[in-house]
Amino acid sequence: MIARIQERKRKLRTPASALVLLVAAGCSTDSTPSGQQQVPGGVTQWAPDGARTVGSYDYEIIPQPNAFHTMHTGPNNTDHVWVAVAPRLELDWVSETSFFVPEGPTYDNEGNLYFSPLFPQEDVSLVSLDAETGERNWAIEGNGSNAGSGAVLILNDPDDPGNQLIYHMTYTEAMALRPDGTEIWRVDTGLIVPDPVPGVRSTTHSFGFNYHPQTDSLVGLTLDGVLLAFDRLTGEQIPSKGQVLGSPAVSEVPMLPQFVIDASNDLTDAVFGTTPSGLSFFSLIIDVIFGGGSVVTNFFAIDPNTGLIVVAATAADEADGTMDGLSEFGAIYSFELADDEGGGLAFRMLDAAEFTGGTGSTPSISEDGSRIYVSDNVGNVIAFDTELAELWRVDVGDAVAASIAVSPDNAELYAVTRNDIFKLTDLGDSARLDWTAQLDAFADDPDIKIEFNALTPTITANGVAVSIGGGLLIGDTTIMLKVGVGLLDRDTGELRSFAEGREESIAVTSVGPQGGIYTASSPVRRVSGKALNPDDPNVADVIGGISRYKPVRNDLLVRDASCAAGVRARNAASIADSAPNSAMQDIRQIQVLIDQSRTAIDRAVADADLDSASAATLRSALDRAEANLSVSGLPSVASELLTVCNAI
Repeated sequence: MIARIQERKRKLRTPASALVLLVAAGCSTDSTPSGQQQVPGGVTQWAPDGARTVGSYDYEIIPQPNAFHTMHTGPNNTDHVWVAVAPRLELDWVSETSFFVPEGPTYDNEGNLYFSPLFPQEDVSLVSLDAETGERNWAIEGNGSNAGSGAVLILNDPDDPGNQLIYHMTYTEAMALRPDGTEIWRVDTGLIVPDPVPGVRSTTHSFGFNYHPQTDSLVGLTLDGVLLAFDRLTGEQIPSKGQVLGSPAVSEVPMLPQFVIDASNDLTDAVFGTTPSGLSFFSLIIDVIFGGGSVVTNFFAIDPNTGLIVVAATAADEADGTMDGLSEFGAIYSFELADDEGGGLAFRMLDAAEFTGGTGSTPSISEDGSRIYVSDNVGNVIAFDTELAELWRVDVGDAVAASIAVSPDNAELYAVTRNDIFKLTDLGDSARLDWTAQLDAFADDPDIKIEFNALTPTITANGVAVSIGGGLLIGDTTIMLKVGVGLLDRDTGELRSFAEGREESIAVTSVGPQGGIYTASSPVRRVSGKALNPDDPNVADVIGGISRYKPVRNDLLVRDASCAAGVRARNAASIADSAPNSAMQDIRQIQVLIDQSRTAIDRAVADADLDSASAATLRSALDRAEANLSVSGLPSVASELLTVCNAI
């Protein structure tokens, strides 16, 4: 903890008052990102070691994790994808800039992405974009309720193999759609949005759908803790509703000078309008992020192995010892959706665990379903078993934000606070803190006085995809001026590459199937940075929408994807006899990486980063690797893929 504080002080590269700097200083670079990159000189030395954790479910309906198909990749919220992120990215476009987007985006296998905006001025609840160009494909009307913004769920269509379907839930409606926007079914949820009360925050937010394989059901969750379920095929609602037992949370919003709050509210009012009850987006989002007045403030998990439903929320009012209508404690709850005595399906709460300090966490479940991870607002990462008995906790020194990213390899976990990114290893009955990330994306930028984590981490085949902000401090609160995305080395926490971007997100570091990163614009910290520098052209205007960071130097992506596949094949060969299920899962991931490498070769040739002769040689090696892709062929697969790796 002392070392971390000293490091934070080192990053504050001036002794002057942060408040004075914030008022007086501007950015000296152009507001359009420069595109200058830290280009990785070589591949990471990280590799899987031993048998990976593997589940007992298939991918007939749940898509393989080659991209974000729901809020945190898959039903169990691991924030882990099988593909490699391009080791060099650059901002390509920002689309639909009028929308504030706190969740998503997600992707289908036809090249489309989907998102749902929060309280949009245009009456829509779901938007589809072309993931390559950012152009709008279509939108679903919001029926005037503005109760959307939950993550959009993508599932395979088992009745039409190779195709996928889109599932979306607002507070008042649930629907199934095809990628072209045609409706399969659309039903009312039975929930009613009350008339807005001026100055009062609505609790009618929907977090969207997750998938329950055991009943072939779509499960939804709302901000006020209601669980609903619908038949995936027909949309018929299951009569039973679940209810999380927590009470509204006490707000612990960081202290800011009132003039900062007022200026920030004025700015979001000008850019995004206000909520139906007249609230400003800045104060609304700050309050939600820090739990004020909410029972549930984030997404939920379903274990695809067992169907266990896990929600992180608040504890009941009486848990903190004071009956005041508010909860100062966090809690985690598990539910089942199973047959009831009448022959139908019903929600039933199974277990609950309370802990001091609230939580804004999305619970994460290990690939085999044996571990559940959550965080609290006082700095702890906590591991539970399936009956919610606590196994261990680790204090990382500050409130842990969002979800814990869970790798199936090497028992690795990744957690973020408002400032830092941490790697932990789950040792069974305890955990080890391995590193704190070295965030030096803006090290040469004189306008940036402090650097900090800006988003959830995503585990990829060749590193950890992250977002990094640069700016200033007011008290303990970071004020963002610039932001971008980067790739951390899993072994060391060093930043392998970084691309400056355009706008902040509070959603997820969403990785697409081609190795690009997409972020949903939902500015909060950067709102204050711009509000206090309104006339400085070097501080970019606040905008909404979706940002695409596209792969460039696709030859480097071929290198990283093939290297990741090669070392995985080599490790899988060593454990195939003792852990055959693990080896088969490795083979599935290797196939995904081979496919990604092929696509990246085509793009590298089109961009003149590979010549045709070299590309043909690389494709031949990939073909030979794929032809031998079996348990017995893993040694030769490793050899072919590492040949591709070393050729670039």
